[in-house]
Amino acid sequence: MTIHDLVQGARNRFMQAGISATLASLDAEVLARQVLGWDKARFLTDRHESATSAFLLNFEHFVARRVRREPVPYITGTREFWGIDFEVTPEVLIPRHETEFIVEEALERIEKGSRPLIVDVGTGSGCIAIVLAQEVPGARIIATDVSGGAIAVARRNAARHGVSDRVRFVETSFLDGIDDTADLIVSNPPYVPSVSKPGLTPEVRDYEPSVALFGGEDGLEGLRRVLEASAARLAPGGWLIMEFGCGQDDLVSALVPNYTGLTLSKIRHDLQDIPRTAVIRKSA
Repeated sequence: MTIHDLVQGARNRFMQAGISATLASLDAEVLARQVLGWDKARFLTDRHESATSAFLLNFEHFVARRVRREPVPYITGTREFWGIDFEVTPEVLIPRHETEFIVEEALERIEKGSRPLIVDVGTGSGCIAIVLAQEVPGARIIATDVSGGAIAVARRNAARHGVSDRVRFVETSFLDGIDDTADLIVSNPPYVPSVSKPGLTPEVRDYEPSVALFGGEDGLEGLRRVLEASAARLAPGGWLIMEFGCGQDDLVSALVPNYTGLTLSKIRHDLQDIPRTAVIRKSA
């Protein structure tokens, strides 16, 4: 039996488990390449080779996990963000590509050659903090998370990408205990309404950490906490760049004026034209 035959069989099993045809094909190939250690080009060239018993054993282990709807990044242990591979485990939210908009908006507001203090609230895997550390060599960065497991993952990612000396990780809830005045605060807080949990995909509902997903019954608890902390800890003229959930743009627009000194400057839409990222400024 060839590698291709086994990959096609995995694709069919994934579809039977409720995974879309397109995603089933992609996942089967990604898992096969992970086992083989091949890039895409070699897979396309050599996939008709006979499968070894070692490949069969290891691939079947991965396939069985995916059939149970475990997310592929937790199976492979990595996820790409900003073109960089990050370690991910069930302790952290899987980075999404739309969260890269936070990085883009942040970089637009950092003056070249400056040395800003940046605070990443709810850092998870550390992806935002680490990318900003790489992109802004003069920046000092504090990254917080309520989960000790997440902080451990983020520290490993910082070491992997050579920025451990410039990112200080703090295990705390939002900005509790952080007295520094920040030039820029970035955050992808929990914003899914808890009442929406039954309707989430199994990959999200059953595997990703609830503490990083759910923002109370209305989904706004985490957003409120970030706004409150930013009103207190941002320097005059500083910026808050924060992700929020689908359909929450009007709610965010209504929330921001409740916090002294904060003004909504912009709401950025993602590639599907869904409002996704709030850009907020502290008055000077």
